[in-house]
Amino acid sequence: MEANFMESLNVTINGNRLWNQIMAFGKIGEGDNGGVTRTSLDQKDIEARKFFLKLLEEADLSPYMDAAGNIFGQIIGKNPELPPILIGSHLDTVNSGGRFDGAMGVLMGVEVLCTLKEKGIQPERTIKVVSLTDEEGARFDYAFVGSTALVGTEGTKLKENLAAATDKDGITYLEAMKQASLEGEYFNQINPDLLEQAQVGKNDVKAYIEVHIEQGKVLENKDLAVGIVTGISGGEWAEVTIMGEAGHAGTTWMNERKDALTAAAECILAIEKIAQDSSGSVATVGKLEVKPGSSNVIPGRVDFTLDVRDIANERRIHTVTKIYDSIRTIAANRGLGCEIRQVQSLSSMMSSPIVMEAVKDSLQELQYPVYELPSGAAHDAMVLGELTDIGMIFVRSKSGISHHPDEWSSFEDVALGCEVLYRTTLKLL
Repeated sequence: MEANFMESLNVTINGNRLWNQIMAFGKIGEGDNGGVTRTSLDQKDIEARKFFLKLLEEADLSPYMDAAGNIFGQIIGKNPELPPILIGSHLDTVNSGGRFDGAMGVLMGVEVLCTLKEKGIQPERTIKVVSLTDEEGARFDYAFVGSTALVGTEGTKLKENLAAATDKDGITYLEAMKQASLEGEYFNQINPDLLEQAQVGKNDVKAYIEVHIEQGKVLENKDLAVGIVTGISGGEWAEVTIMGEAGHAGTTWMNERKDALTAAAECILAIEKIAQDSSGSVATVGKLEVKPGSSNVIPGRVDFTLDVRDIANERRIHTVTKIYDSIRTIAANRGLGCEIRQVQSLSSMMSSPIVMEAVKDSLQELQYPVYELPSGAAHDAMVLGELTDIGMIFVRSKSGISHHPDEWSSFEDVALGCEVLYRTTLKLL
């Protein structure tokens, strides 16, 4: 079946090799439930990085690592002075996530470069594959570290944020980076004190292409294996603290209470209502911590996270402003304190016409339907859009499931997505 599929679409890339690599990476960090956990710079992430570096070495793709821990492989072009094409994604995962999210896009980049080498094609310009550090933000609640370092717009602020970001064990991001650098060889290049060395100039990359599973049901509902991403929703991430007074559950009358949890519950319902009324924004409270956390004590403090996303920047900003105002009003009306700390804010990013046209032409060349859709999920491409032309190709997700052990894309869909990437890359040279 697989061979027939490859022949029917005149697929150039080696689908079996790509599939086997995806399955192999899925074993690194695999848990008892089949979920994959490789959070940034933990031992499984380090193991995956070493596996990837070995893969690049074996493919003769001249691997190297930068100060932010981004890993590159490359084919040097005939004219190395020309800005290179960059293909990539990330190898880190959420806790108990899937084997396709991120890793598939990185390994597709490797497959494209391997196919070029096997066909004896030395491109005019250099082509690079990159595994970007920490797209997910699962360990430190701070994401897009590698792509932000490449763009360099955050400068000193990035280092300050990494110094403040801690994992559940109290380890800061900077400490984790310094620890990872002790792994030696390529890892020696990781240096949080020299993150500016990872920065790439705006004229130093021609385009960035990323392939990712859709993480939704649009393509599945359309019975399509791949689609062209028109743009990526921007996001606002914040931490909220509601401060009340802890008290005895049996001796404090209801009208005397300053219950931080009931206030937080009212805030969460308000967040849901504001997002529903926005006609486009989505808002999520995904983490909640109640203190002191005893069944017979009135909660004196509640911390929760806030995640707001929208493809329209102005609407997202308006939604966030209404949410923040609502939280402050609810706390004040109950005589409680509140604190809102912005963690990250990213504007939405539209795909570049030059990349979208190359993807479209590739699909037409394969006589496959052209379908365009936006991305509700955030990706490194939205950060790198500040640096260069960007584009994304989505591959169908079974039942739209992602960030979960059941995450799945078929062999045929993955092979087709990589073939589209290969042809798109050739058209951008």
